[in-house]
Amino acid sequence: MKVLYPFNRIWAKLSLLLVLITFLPLSILGYMAITIQQTQVTNQVRGMNYGFSRLIAFQIYSIMRNARGVFDTMAYSRDIASVDQARIEPILGNFLQNNPIFEGVSVYGQNKRLVAQAGRQLPLEDTTTLFTTAALDRYGGTLIAKADDAQFKLVLYDDRGLIKGAMIAVLNLKLLARTLNEILSLLTQAYANLHIYVLDSDYHVIAASQDAPFVEGNLFTTWSDDPQVAHRFEMSLKDLPGYSYETPPWRIVNIAKPGAVVTLVKIQEKVVQIGMLTGLVALLFGVFFGRTFITRPIGRLVNAANHIAQGDLSRPVPFVGQDEVGELADAFEKMRANLKRMQADLKEKYDEVQTLYGVAKDISLTLNFNDLLDVILDRAMKIVMAERGSIMLLDDDTQELKIEVARGVSSEVVSGTRVKLGEAVSGHVLQSGRPMLIADTLKSPNFSKLKEGKIAAGTMLSVPLIAKDKRLGVLNVSKATPYTLDERDQELFMGLANQAAVAIENARLYTLAITDELTKIYIRRFFYQRLSEELRRARRYKGSCTVIILDIDHFKKFNDTYGHPQGDQVLIHVARTLKSCMRKVDIVARLGGEEFAVVCPEQNVEAALVPAERIRRTIEGAMLDLSGVKVNVTVSIGLADFPNHAQNQADVIDRADQALYHAKHTGRNRVCSYDQVLAAAAAPPKAEDPEQTN
Repeated sequence: MKVLYPFNRIWAKLSLLLVLITFLPLSILGYMAITIQQTQVTNQVRGMNYGFSRLIAFQIYSIMRNARGVFDTMAYSRDIASVDQARIEPILGNFLQNNPIFEGVSVYGQNKRLVAQAGRQLPLEDTTTLFTTAALDRYGGTLIAKADDAQFKLVLYDDRGLIKGAMIAVLNLKLLARTLNEILSLLTQAYANLHIYVLDSDYHVIAASQDAPFVEGNLFTTWSDDPQVAHRFEMSLKDLPGYSYETPPWRIVNIAKPGAVVTLVKIQEKVVQIGMLTGLVALLFGVFFGRTFITRPIGRLVNAANHIAQGDLSRPVPFVGQDEVGELADAFEKMRANLKRMQADLKEKYDEVQTLYGVAKDISLTLNFNDLLDVILDRAMKIVMAERGSIMLLDDDTQELKIEVARGVSSEVVSGTRVKLGEAVSGHVLQSGRPMLIADTLKSPNFSKLKEGKIAAGTMLSVPLIAKDKRLGVLNVSKATPYTLDERDQELFMGLANQAAVAIENARLYTLAITDELTKIYIRRFFYQRLSEELRRARRYKGSCTVIILDIDHFKKFNDTYGHPQGDQVLIHVARTLKSCMRKVDIVARLGGEEFAVVCPEQNVEAALVPAERIRRTIEGAMLDLSGVKVNVTVSIGLADFPNHAQNQADVIDRADQALYHAKHTGRNRVCSYDQVLAAAAAPPKAEDPEQTN
């Protein structure tokens, strides 16, 4: 544990820094006092301005409401509703003469054309809009009122409530401005330090108090750097409760004159100057001490931490002192070393998981038993780059291990190797259920004891294949160079072996489920399933698929003569012949009894006749030794294909079956396609041979 002197403590450094900035409270307190004073003055001015604004708004509201009342009274008269030019024109003229608040008035007929007007001509380009806005204006819409276009609009109805036309009146803004100016003059006499404005929605001045910088008609621009902008109060007439409907969207702006807040501004400027000077002095001392005793070591620590955060664990954390920051740096260095070690372990684990995932992905796509064994062995040897490898499976009947698939091993060794449980390396590994790693085969006494015969130099690894406590076999790999396989490879291979064992057991069970127990070829149900798949594929890709059906001639008589055990040997012989004569992609199955079938994907009848004839000749030419008796068997074969002979599964099987029976009826030991059945269909029928029922 390092001894820390008082000044090495970070709190001591921070205390010194706090002493240096004690000059700041003076400026802060002064600024707060000015701010509070300014807030109080602003609140008082705002309250007074709000009162002024409501008074002005009420005056505008009263003027607009009275004008609206006069306008509505005239609009609802029978003469106006008649929309008769002769009757309306004198009424409009008299209306303007008696109501100087209006500058002009116009009436439009039902056809939306001008009927009569008095005063200023209204520049209406779209009378359809007039009728729409008039309805909105009358029933709660927004008034359209600007400095040059303050208007009232109203739809005219007859006694039956039908629309007869529309009327529009324009306010005399000059007269309204004079009235407002008089009111504003009285207000500014009561409070001389205030400028008051009434603005339209485009911020043009409608009315202004005396001596105001902006006069009527000017564009109001207080967004300049004028100091009076900071003391501006603005309110819309629409924001005042109760006035929103009858008032236009105008705004009232109150601005305190510069002289009203000059003392406050000067005090505020002085406090700001003192505060800035005090802050600058404190900043200089703080930067000096902070950079020297705090920022620099922390910066070095942060730089090292950033490298760690970015994944660079190769740079050690530098020594930054003996204070708390130094202790933190030591802790970071220990953390970096631990993270580096953990990173290496995680990378190894990640590589193992990726490897096992790749193996699992490959073996999950394979259900064929032999193909699965090839995939497992190839992936296992590729992982450790082994030169030799084998998978040995346990025969449940003999309890012996034999090589099912091998790489780098001679065919004589593969065919001749038989290992009992507990014998040699593989038998010992499977019996014990534990893997065996031989780092150097020439120096291992255990390996010498278990190995029979000559020992080759190198290293080897043997792991058991066990699925659900069932011993299946052993996976072996070896390399010619000693010490090239280690415990990590053994651990990885145990994970791989567990996956492989489950896959092998599943594939074995699947193979048993779809394989005929006697002949070791596919059963009837699997044949129909695969035929359906191949027909769908042929239909999709416009291809062909042929079905071959084969039947052993006079098999019933053979069973009666030689017995069923000898008949089973014939069935096994025929099944082996079928598998040897057909392609790897062809599906060979036993349909039942002595009847067999083959699906030939992507082959038409003409192409399938070649292997079918090869099957017939091979079976015919073989002499079977059945308990010392030499016998010869023959078969009859029928073929049909999709799409030439049938369009679905049931029909193609039926056509092939018909071809088979045609072969039997025409002499047996023959290969016939459905084309021959069609060709013989027109020929006179022949007497059926009683023996041709089988």
